Amino acid sequence: MSGKLGWQKTHEWLKTKKGRKTYRTLLWVFFALLSTLIMSINLFGSSISLKEGEIATQDIYYEGPTVTYTSEIRTDEMRNQAASQVEKIYRVDSQVLENLKQQIETDFDAIYTAATNNDLQSSDKLKVLRESLVGTYSDAQLRFILEITETDRTAIKDGLIELIANAMQPGVLAEQIDTLRQSILDSIKVLDFSDQSSDFLTAYFEGLHLEANKTYDAAATTAKIEKVMRDIAGVQVTVLSGEKIISRGYVVTAEQVEKLQYLGLQTKNFQGFSYLGLLLFMGLLYFIFWLYIRIYLPETRSRQVNLILIGVLLNLMLLICKLISLVSISDKAEVAAQIGFLLPVAAFSMLFAVLMGRRISIFATIIMGICVGVIMHGELSYAFVAIIGGIVGVFSTHRLNQRGQFVGSSVYIAAANVVAITAWGLLWDIKLQTLGVGILMGVGNGILSAILTTGILPFLENLFRITTIVRLLELSNFNHPLLKRLMMEAPGTYHHSILVGNLAEAAADAIGANALLVRVASYYHDIGKLKRPYFFIENQLPGENPHDKLAPTLSTLLITSHVKEGVEMLEEAKLPKEIIEIVREHHGTGILPYFYHKAQAQATDPSTVKKEDFAYPGPRPQTREAALVLLADSVQAAVQSISNPTKAQIEAKVKDIINIKEEEGQLFDCHLTFKDLGTIAQAFVMVLSGINHSRIDYPEEVLTELGGDSSVDLSHDPKSATTTETDASVSQSVEAGGQTNAYEDGNADAKPKRTGKKQEQA
Repeated sequence: MSGKLGWQKTHEWLKTKKGRKTYRTLLWVFFALLSTLIMSINLFGSSISLKEGEIATQDIYYEGPTVTYTSEIRTDEMRNQAASQVEKIYRVDSQVLENLKQQIETDFDAIYTAATNNDLQSSDKLKVLRESLVGTYSDAQLRFILEITETDRTAIKDGLIELIANAMQPGVLAEQIDTLRQSILDSIKVLDFSDQSSDFLTAYFEGLHLEANKTYDAAATTAKIEKVMRDIAGVQVTVLSGEKIISRGYVVTAEQVEKLQYLGLQTKNFQGFSYLGLLLFMGLLYFIFWLYIRIYLPETRSRQVNLILIGVLLNLMLLICKLISLVSISDKAEVAAQIGFLLPVAAFSMLFAVLMGRRISIFATIIMGICVGVIMHGELSYAFVAIIGGIVGVFSTHRLNQRGQFVGSSVYIAAANVVAITAWGLLWDIKLQTLGVGILMGVGNGILSAILTTGILPFLENLFRITTIVRLLELSNFNHPLLKRLMMEAPGTYHHSILVGNLAEAAADAIGANALLVRVASYYHDIGKLKRPYFFIENQLPGENPHDKLAPTLSTLLITSHVKEGVEMLEEAKLPKEIIEIVREHHGTGILPYFYHKAQAQATDPSTVKKEDFAYPGPRPQTREAALVLLADSVQAAVQSISNPTKAQIEAKVKDIINIKEEEGQLFDCHLTFKDLGTIAQAFVMVLSGINHSRIDYPEEVLTELGGDSSVDLSHDPKSATTTETDASVSQSVEAGGQTNAYEDGNADAKPKRTGKKQEQA
């Protein structure tokens, strides 16, 4: 019991403004989550988890669009290779050589001083040189250097300096000192000097201290390596659709693992961010769609059933596209990827156009095309073709008047797909074989879209009780069981309904209402008369009127019940709600004045007779279409009651009927303006003037030759057999038949008249 009360409270809350808004929001969120779930199916590739050094157990191909990425592994290899080719940078210290030259100059100056010092004995000079010069010398070597001329000493000194300078100028590392020393010693021996000169230089050089003048500059070398590595740009790797990434039985390399990761084929330890991104993406699309509807189509947003239909259509087509995208049509990935051109977005577009109108269907097609691009791993070509085909599908429904025309739509869609796919293939130089498969998929797309639209549309029409153009056209077919019954069992009502349909359709065209809905509703507006057709004057034979024997209240009940019974019959036949509502409202709350006055005439106290007992239950017309049927119904019956009407009489009667209905308040709820009423009147007059055109009066002799009966009306005037001799008898007979007449048009003071023993039938 408490659960029932809780549900009742919830139901009442949902009827409030806040409740409806919350419900619509929850619906939108639910469908967005459902779309995300559908889109996530196999979106992030199959599960692959490989490590460097493993043996591949299968061939792995890349089936997505062409991708170019920067390979960190290849880039590092290139940079390391470049770094290894950078030579070390050394710094040569010229001061080392200068110091060595200065020492040699100093030593030879000492030799010169000793040699020119006459105050020293020869032995003292030798002693001074041993103390001044480094190295170990024999007396003969020292005497030689002291005794030679200054010119020879200078030549020996310069030769040694030149020899050392040439050897050390490029720079000498510490580990090269011994080699350098030996090289110079060897060079001394081959100098163009005497043996004694070479012996002295050898002894002298062996005593010299050599230092390395070349050292490794680590900072400069590192800086150069860094510069070279920076100058090498990232290595770009391009992976083509259908390319084999790993071969079965081979060792997996680090570069292959990296490629799998960049392509999204390698299973991640955590894929939550990918799903979060998809959720945000779908949420954004739904938000944009909601914003578009809110700003430009508020009437669509106000009906919850429309939001449900949008969500169902979106998710149904997403599911179909996702399932088709999983089909493999070839072992070659680039060919298999052409399945994306088969995704039938055009079916979604045509369903949207037929069920909800072309305006919203264009925007919905763009949204769906974007989703197709995501389904096909971000490849723009599939989104482009899907949008082109979808928009062409929308335009192909412009003059739709039967389901068979979806076949023609498939031709337009297929042609648009072929052009779009060809243009894209030529633009990006796609292989002819692959392009040919894509074109076949595009043609198949057009055929599949027509099949899906034709198959799905009836289910959606019935499920959401939507009155589409196609459904209305089917109902307008006179082979419909109810209309066939009406033609056979109530031919007068059938003929009247057709005339009302013509009138109402012309008026609807004139004011911009739904002309097809008005015409079809007019065909069925009196379908309830099938229950008791003989109680309505248009179906009676001359001289027979069962209402003559009935009380006015009973006659009223029988006449007004045709509305309720018609609604029940249409509901049982599952006709659209819009038609049923028009049938329910086509008499509004108008009274039947003939039976009302007849009851007053029969009553002892006329004041006890209430008008509401002789009125239709209503409601008054709530839409322009219902009002047009009401007016057309009244006008057609009223004008038919005029014998040989002129255009002026028709125009006066039409305006009179419309004014009466407006004064009675029957048009208060249908949003018709005074300008609309004037336009409606003009449309009625034009149609009625055509129906009630003037006839030719044939000469008596012609009539005699044709049929021999001068009473025959060769003009086939539909009212010739039912028109009364007097206005009073017409008024009574039409009212008895439930049609609008002078009494029903508001002449409440009119009294039923008798024309003798029997009423004339109209």
